[in-house]
Amino acid sequence: MAEVKPLGGGFILHVVVVGFHHKRGCQVDFSYPPLVDGEPENSCELPEEWKYLPFLALPDGAHNHLQDTIYFHLPALDDKTSTVFGVSCYRQINTEDLISKTDDITRGTVQKSVCILSNLPVYGWIQAKLQLITHAYFEEKDFSRTEILKDLYKNLSLCISSHELISSSQMLIGLDARELVTTFKHKVRIIVVYFIYVPIFASPN
Repeated sequence: MAEVKPLGGGFILHVVVVGFHHKRGCQVDFSYPPLVDGEPENSCELPEEWKYLPFLALPDGAHNHLQDTIYFHLPALDDKTSTVFGVSCYRQINTEDLISKTDDITRGTVQKSVCILSNLPVYGWIQAKLQLITHAYFEEKDFSRTEILKDLYKNLSLCISSHELISSSQMLIGLDARELVTTFKHKVRIIVVYFIYVPIFASPN
């Protein structure tokens, strides 16, 4: 199955909502663009290679937290040697607070994750924007109102190109310098050199 090409030459592939169904467990409730060509945005169909997406974005035990952020990887659909990077913001809301309720909502709380799938591992940059939109989406108290998620996809796709992001300090948003040094020790020098020279070699000029 062919992978969706990012809008405007960007690096954002999809915005996805994963929910917990009382009978079927974790499932995709919404995706934009749809994860499978020809399917509607509210389809729960998945590419075979991404069949574990719902369980990665909304892992077991998430209900023990009011909100959290999850990071995960998926195989690229067009190139098996490449990786798709996922950032998922999880929240839950009391059922009684919802304005619109569907028949499948049978529990006292509703758990959902809003995810972004990207060609680049810019976790901090994506998380900063995704947390705000996830909060706003839950504040709607009506999960059928997905325009804000479509706008998120379009805005992120068109606001900055992959080359511009890699070449800017925004690439480092959310990076904990102390944890970086503690984790990688002397290899930090290699990482720094990579960030300095890759944008230069990647530049068309």
